[in-house]
Amino acid sequence: MYLPSATESAVEKENTTNKEVHRKNKEKQKQDNCMATVDQKVTIDCPWSIYSTIIALTFCIPFNAKHSLLSAGKRKYLQVCVQNLSELCFQLSDNSLKNSADCTDLQLVPLNPESQQVIYSKQSIFFVWELKWTKELPLSLQCLFSVSFCPATSEEQSLTLKPFTYEFQVENFFTLYRVKTEIFPPLGTEYCKTGSLCSLEVSITRLVDLSEVDRDEALTESD
Repeated sequence: MYLPSATESAVEKENTTNKEVHRKNKEKQKQDNCMATVDQKVTIDCPWSIYSTIIALTFCIPFNAKHSLLSAGKRKYLQVCVQNLSELCFQLSDNSLKNSADCTDLQLVPLNPESQQVIYSKQSIFFVWELKWTKELPLSLQCLFSVSFCPATSEEQSLTLKPFTYEFQVENFFTLYRVKTEIFPPLGTEYCKTGSLCSLEVSITRLVDLSEVDRDEALTESD
Protein backbone atom coordinates (compact mmCIF):
# COMPACT_ATOMS: atom_id res chain seq x y z
CA MET A 1 0.00 0.00 0.00
CA TYR A 2 1.29 3.45 -0.95
CA LEU A 3 0.37 6.47 1.11
CA PRO A 4 1.16 9.87 -0.42
CA SER A 5 3.37 12.09 1.63
CA ALA A 6 1.28 14.66 3.44
CA THR A 7 4.13 17.17 3.37
CA GLU A 8 4.70 16.90 -0.38
CA SER A 9 0.97 17.08 -1.12
CA ALA A 10 0.57 20.12 1.08
CA VAL A 11 3.51 21.85 -0.62
CA GLU A 12 2.12 21.12 -4.08
CA LYS A 13 -1.30 22.33 -3.00
CA GLU A 14 0.19 25.52 -1.54
CA ASN A 15 2.24 26.22 -4.68
CA THR A 16 -0.85 25.81 -6.85
CA THR A 17 -2.85 28.05 -4.55
CA ASN A 18 -0.12 30.69 -4.46
CA LYS A 19 -0.06 30.85 -8.26
CA GLU A 20 -3.82 31.27 -8.29
CA VAL A 21 -3.59 33.96 -5.62
CA HIS A 22 -0.89 35.79 -7.56
CA ARG A 23 -2.96 35.68 -10.75
CA LYS A 24 -6.04 37.02 -8.98
CA ASN A 25 -4.01 39.78 -7.34
CA LYS A 26 -2.67 40.90 -10.71
CA GLU A 27 -6.17 40.95 -12.15
CA LYS A 28 -7.38 42.89 -9.12
CA GLN A 29 -4.60 45.45 -9.50
CA LYS A 30 -5.54 46.02 -13.12
CA GLN A 31 -9.14 46.66 -12.15
CA ASP A 32 -8.38 48.91 -9.18
CA ASN A 33 -5.03 50.35 -10.22
CA CYS A 34 -5.91 53.76 -8.75
CA MET A 35 -6.82 52.48 -5.29
CA ALA A 36 -4.45 51.63 -2.48
CA THR A 37 -4.73 47.98 -1.51
CA VAL A 38 -3.74 45.86 1.48
CA ASP A 39 -3.23 42.14 0.80
CA GLN A 40 -3.80 39.53 3.51
CA LYS A 41 -3.87 35.72 3.56
CA VAL A 42 -6.04 33.43 5.65
CA THR A 43 -5.11 29.77 6.13
CA ILE A 44 -7.91 27.32 6.91
CA ASP A 45 -6.99 23.93 8.44
CA CYS A 46 -9.50 21.10 8.84
CA PRO A 47 -8.87 18.15 11.20
CA TRP A 48 -10.19 15.65 8.64
CA SER A 49 -7.90 16.85 5.84
CA ILE A 50 -4.14 16.98 5.37
CA TYR A 51 -4.44 20.00 3.10
CA SER A 52 -4.47 23.66 4.08
CA THR A 53 -6.64 26.08 2.19
CA ILE A 54 -5.15 29.51 1.63
CA ILE A 55 -7.55 32.33 0.89
CA ALA A 56 -6.24 35.66 -0.37
CA LEU A 57 -8.02 38.80 0.76
CA THR A 58 -7.48 42.21 -0.81
CA PHE A 59 -8.74 45.26 1.07
CA CYS A 60 -9.19 48.35 -1.08
CA ILE A 61 -8.85 51.78 0.51
CA PRO A 62 -11.33 54.03 -1.32
CA PHE A 63 -10.01 57.39 -0.08
CA ASN A 64 -6.81 59.35 0.10
CA ALA A 65 -6.42 62.34 2.42
CA LYS A 66 -3.97 65.21 2.73
CA HIS A 67 -3.91 68.38 4.79
CA SER A 68 -2.66 71.95 4.48
CA LEU A 69 -2.41 74.99 6.73
CA LEU A 70 -3.88 78.25 5.44
CA SER A 71 -3.31 81.76 6.79
CA ALA A 72 -5.18 85.02 6.28
CA GLY A 73 -3.64 87.79 8.34
CA LYS A 74 -3.62 86.53 11.93
CA ARG A 75 -6.28 83.90 11.27
CA LYS A 76 -5.31 80.31 10.56
CA TYR A 77 -7.22 77.44 9.03
CA LEU A 78 -6.67 73.70 8.70
CA GLN A 79 -7.86 72.19 5.44
CA VAL A 80 -8.30 68.45 4.84
CA CYS A 81 -8.75 67.19 1.29
CA VAL A 82 -10.47 63.81 0.79
CA GLN A 83 -10.10 62.23 -2.65
CA ASN A 84 -12.28 59.37 -3.87
CA LEU A 85 -9.98 56.85 -5.58
CA SER A 86 -12.65 54.27 -6.38
CA GLU A 87 -15.16 53.96 -9.18
CA LEU A 88 -18.06 54.22 -6.71
CA CYS A 89 -19.90 57.22 -5.33
CA PHE A 90 -20.14 57.69 -1.56
CA GLN A 91 -22.12 59.80 0.86
CA LEU A 92 -20.00 61.57 3.48
CA SER A 93 -21.36 62.68 6.84
CA ASP A 94 -20.34 63.43 10.44
CA ASN A 95 -16.93 64.89 9.62
CA SER A 96 -14.83 65.91 12.61
CA LEU A 97 -11.33 67.10 13.45
CA LYS A 98 -10.02 66.61 16.96
CA ASN A 99 -6.86 67.63 18.72
CA SER A 100 -5.30 64.46 20.11
CA ALA A 101 -3.50 66.40 22.84
CA ASP A 102 -6.85 67.77 24.06
CA CYS A 103 -5.50 71.32 24.40
CA THR A 104 -8.12 73.47 26.16
CA ASP A 105 -6.55 76.73 24.93
CA LEU A 106 -7.12 75.80 21.29
CA GLN A 107 -10.42 75.44 19.45
CA LEU A 108 -11.09 73.93 16.04
CA VAL A 109 -14.18 75.69 14.69
CA PRO A 110 -15.77 73.78 11.76
CA LEU A 111 -16.71 75.74 8.64
CA ASN A 112 -18.31 72.81 6.85
CA PRO A 113 -21.97 72.13 5.95
CA GLU A 114 -23.77 69.82 8.35
CA SER A 115 -25.70 68.10 5.57
CA GLN A 116 -24.46 64.97 3.84
CA GLN A 117 -22.20 65.40 0.84
CA VAL A 118 -21.87 63.11 -2.18
CA ILE A 119 -18.33 62.49 -3.39
CA TYR A 120 -18.18 61.11 -6.92
CA SER A 121 -15.51 58.93 -8.49
CA LYS A 122 -12.11 60.65 -8.73
CA GLN A 123 -13.57 63.75 -7.06
CA SER A 124 -12.12 65.63 -4.08
CA ILE A 125 -13.97 67.33 -1.23
CA PHE A 126 -12.38 69.86 1.12
CA PHE A 127 -13.12 70.34 4.82
CA VAL A 128 -11.97 73.46 6.67
CA TRP A 129 -11.60 74.34 10.36
CA GLU A 130 -10.53 77.67 11.83
CA LEU A 131 -7.95 77.63 14.61
CA LYS A 132 -8.80 79.85 17.57
CA TRP A 133 -6.54 80.08 20.58
CA THR A 134 -6.53 82.08 23.82
CA LYS A 135 -2.82 81.72 24.59
CA GLU A 136 0.26 81.05 22.51
CA LEU A 137 0.02 78.39 19.83
CA PRO A 138 1.64 75.06 20.72
CA LEU A 139 4.83 74.00 18.96
CA SER A 140 3.04 71.07 17.33
CA LEU A 141 -0.53 69.96 16.83
CA GLN A 142 -1.58 66.32 16.59
CA CYS A 143 -4.89 66.00 14.76
CA LEU A 144 -7.29 63.17 13.99
CA PHE A 145 -9.75 63.61 11.13
CA SER A 146 -12.68 61.24 10.68
CA VAL A 147 -15.68 61.07 8.38
CA SER A 148 -18.46 58.51 8.02
CA PHE A 149 -19.24 57.17 4.57
CA CYS A 150 -21.58 54.78 2.80
CA PRO A 151 -22.35 53.94 -0.84
CA ALA A 152 -24.48 56.61 -2.48
CA THR A 153 -26.85 54.05 -4.03
CA SER A 154 -30.09 53.73 -2.08
CA GLU A 155 -29.99 49.93 -1.87
CA GLU A 156 -26.57 49.97 -0.15
CA GLN A 157 -27.00 52.91 2.23
CA SER A 158 -27.99 50.56 5.04
CA LEU A 159 -24.46 49.11 5.17
CA THR A 160 -22.57 49.85 8.38
CA LEU A 161 -18.98 50.84 7.61
CA LYS A 162 -16.21 51.98 9.89
CA PRO A 163 -15.49 55.72 9.51
CA PHE A 164 -12.50 56.76 7.44
CA THR A 165 -9.77 58.29 9.62
CA TYR A 166 -6.66 60.31 8.84
CA GLU A 167 -4.10 61.27 11.49
CA PHE A 168 -1.55 64.00 10.91
CA GLN A 169 0.72 66.40 12.76
CA VAL A 170 1.29 70.10 12.13
CA GLU A 171 4.55 71.71 13.25
CA ASN A 172 6.08 75.18 12.98
CA PHE A 173 2.85 76.76 11.83
CA PHE A 174 3.75 80.30 12.81
CA THR A 175 3.29 82.91 10.10
CA LEU A 176 6.77 84.05 9.07
CA TYR A 177 5.91 86.49 6.29
CA ARG A 178 2.98 88.62 5.24
CA VAL A 179 2.59 89.18 1.50
CA LYS A 180 0.58 92.11 0.18
CA THR A 181 0.02 92.92 -3.50
CA GLU A 182 -1.52 95.98 -5.11
CA ILE A 183 -2.00 97.04 -8.75
CA PHE A 184 -1.73 100.73 -9.68
CA PRO A 185 -3.03 102.33 -12.89
CA PRO A 186 -0.71 104.40 -15.11
CA LEU A 187 0.10 107.94 -14.02
CA GLY A 188 -2.65 110.39 -14.78
CA THR A 189 -5.39 107.75 -15.01
CA GLU A 190 -7.85 106.59 -12.40
CA TYR A 191 -8.43 102.99 -13.51
CA CYS A 192 -6.54 100.19 -15.21
CA LYS A 193 -7.54 99.65 -18.83
CA THR A 194 -6.88 96.95 -21.40
CA GLY A 195 -3.65 97.64 -23.27
CA SER A 196 -2.30 100.08 -20.70
CA LEU A 197 0.86 99.38 -18.69
CA CYS A 198 0.04 99.03 -15.00
CA SER A 199 2.43 98.51 -12.11
CA LEU A 200 2.27 95.67 -9.58
CA GLU A 201 3.63 96.32 -6.10
CA VAL A 202 4.51 93.35 -3.89
CA SER A 203 5.28 93.92 -0.22
CA ILE A 204 6.80 91.13 1.92
CA THR A 205 6.96 91.78 5.66
CA ARG A 206 8.70 89.48 8.13
CA LEU A 207 6.48 89.00 11.17
CA VAL A 208 8.78 86.99 13.46
CA ASP A 209 12.51 86.53 13.80
CA LEU A 210 13.94 83.30 12.43
CA SER A 211 16.14 81.01 14.46
CA GLU A 212 19.32 79.53 13.03
CA VAL A 213 17.54 76.27 12.17
CA ASP A 214 14.55 78.02 10.62
CA ARG A 215 16.79 80.13 8.39
CA ASP A 216 17.92 77.03 6.54
CA GLU A 217 14.34 75.99 5.83
CA ALA A 218 12.86 79.41 5.12
CA LEU A 219 13.03 81.46 1.96
CA THR A 220 16.54 82.17 0.68
CA GLU A 221 17.43 85.84 0.66
CA SER A 222 19.83 87.39 -1.84
CA ASP A 223 21.43 90.82 -1.92
